[in-house]
Amino acid sequence: MNCQAQELSRPKMRRGVTFLEYALLAALVGIVGAAGVMFYGDKIKNFFIELGNKTAEVTPGSK
Repeated sequence: MNCQAQELSRPKMRRGVTFLEYALLAALVGIVGAAGVMFYGDKIKNFFIELGNKTAEVTPGSK
């Protein structure tokens, strides 16, 4: 393969690598997010329940 042909084929290969990098990053974010929800899920749920109860106390007619 001559030098010019190598230069023409390189951007397509780089696009595929970039897509793969973003896909792996998205998968990692998803896994970390799922693990976080599994670990902190009850704490987050209780936080929003308490927040809703406090909001209902100060907002007349919301119950």
